[in-house]
Amino acid sequence: MTIHGAQKHKTLKRYVLFFLFVGPALLVRTATSIYPVINTFHLSTLNYNLIQQVREFIGMRNFIYILSNEMFQSVLLFTLFFVAVSTFFQLLLGMGVAHLLNAKFIGRRLVRTINLIPWVIPMIVSAYAFRWLLAGDYGLISDWAFRITGSRPQLLLQASSARASLIAVNIWRNTPFMGLVILAGLQSIPEELYESAKMDGASWFKRFIHITMPASAATVVTLGLFNIIWQMSDIDLVLGVTQGGPGTATTVLAFRIYQHGMLWFDWGIASALSVLLVGLVAVISLIGLAIFKRYQFTL
Repeated sequence: MTIHGAQKHKTLKRYVLFFLFVGPALLVRTATSIYPVINTFHLSTLNYNLIQQVREFIGMRNFIYILSNEMFQSVLLFTLFFVAVSTFFQLLLGMGVAHLLNAKFIGRRLVRTINLIPWVIPMIVSAYAFRWLLAGDYGLISDWAFRITGSRPQLLLQASSARASLIAVNIWRNTPFMGLVILAGLQSIPEELYESAKMDGASWFKRFIHITMPASAATVVTLGLFNIIWQMSDIDLVLGVTQGGPGTATTVLAFRIYQHGMLWFDWGIASALSVLLVGLVAVISLIGLAIFKRYQFTL
């Protein structure tokens, strides 16, 4: 056998071994990820309802109906508002928590452990717990308000208070994780920088603005981006606290997909909403990556 033939045989053997070891994983990945995505795009072009026993090709009519429907527009706007406000305050409070946990005090390790309790509790458990706390007739918060003011607020029965309650619970639940990740970034900043700034007479605020913020900007941007993506696809909180009510006031896009797909078996609309959600997440991701690159190259 010639040298060229031996090399060709060796290369072929490597490809065979590659497909033998990696092939099964690729097949599983294709079956569990790629095929559902392709099938979702296909179903989004159908009028497909299991209850009505209808399955017909309608092209882009599902998307036209969704984008022109005022209820869906309201759901989309609240989804963006919910994610934006929650992420902003989670990052802001997470930065404060990280600075507190980064300080030196007795029992710091215990406090860091306790800080994570809201985040390690399963989301659906926290959601149902707050649903009971916020209930107008028997909730603990309602009882406290009754003892102080003599009236019981119906927080989950009014659109504005239900939305504020949902956002507040979301902030409470995810802020500890934000603080922990930001804390890891703060601990990577050399102490020499702060010591030099102190010697130059820089105040705490100036050290924060000129050292802490630039050094942790990339971490904050990355964390915010991933948090937005996670919250865009999460339904546990809405399902447990408000179930989308009152009416559709606290309904987010992912929860609407769950309703159409799993409760009403309207797979055409559910698939179209899923495609819109994927597109929305893709746009947000591209914006986030652009911001991340900007900070990555300027720091």
